[in-house]
Amino acid sequence: MPIPRVAFLSFFGLGALGVLLAVARQPQTSEAAKFPSSYVDAKGAISLPSDYRLKWTHLGSWSVTEEGGGIGLHDVYAQPDAVTSFINDGKWPDGATIVKEVRGGHEAKLTTGQARWDGEIKVWFVMVKDAKNSFPDNPNWGRGWGWALYNKSDPTKNVSTNYKLDCIACHVPAQETDWIYLRGYPTLNEKAGPFGTYPATTYQPADAAK
Repeated sequence: MPIPRVAFLSFFGLGALGVLLAVARQPQTSEAAKFPSSYVDAKGAISLPSDYRLKWTHLGSWSVTEEGGGIGLHDVYAQPDAVTSFINDGKWPDGATIVKEVRGGHEAKLTTGQARWDGEIKVWFVMVKDAKNSFPDNPNWGRGWGWALYNKSDPTKNVSTNYKLDCIACHVPAQETDWIYLRGYPTLNEKAGPFGTYPATTYQPADAAK
C-alpha cells in the first residue's frame, strides 16, 4: 500500500530533524579539546599531578636562602617520556608537565657535616608545554607554556591569576632555554649518563662561566 504523500513528507522531515539534532549533539573538536595532557581541561585549567614523586623523573634540586634567613628546598620532576623526548631532540613536547615542589628546610650540624634536609611542603609550581598557543584567552597560558601555582592549604586550586603577574618574572633569566633553568637539572644535561665527564660550565650560570 503506497504511503500518502503528506505522511511521507512528515516522516522524511522528522528523520532529517533527527539527523540534524544528532549532529548538533556531537562534541565539537578544537585544538584545546585535543590538548595532549590529562592535567589540562578544555578551557586550559591546570590540575596538580598527584603521582609525580612515585612515577616521574627527578630532574634536580635547588637550595635557596629565603628572605629572613629561612631555607627553601626545591625538587623538580617531569614525566619520563617528556624527559626522553627532550634528551633526544632538545625540545619539550606539547603536554610535557614539570612540577616544582617547594619545601621548607631544616639545618643542623650532623655527623656528615652541616646538613640541610626537607621539611614540609609549602607550594607547588607547575608548567605545561604548549607550542601551539592552544588557550589564547586564558591568562595563565603564554610564552609556550601553561603556568600554575598551588598552596599547601588547597592543592586543587591554581592561585595564579595571570602568568605575567605571578610567574614569568622568575624565569626571565632562562628565556633563551625556553624559560627553564636547564643548568640546574643534571638529568637533562648529562646525556651520556651519570658516569660521563662534562665541562664545569654545564652546571654554572652563563655569567659565572665567563
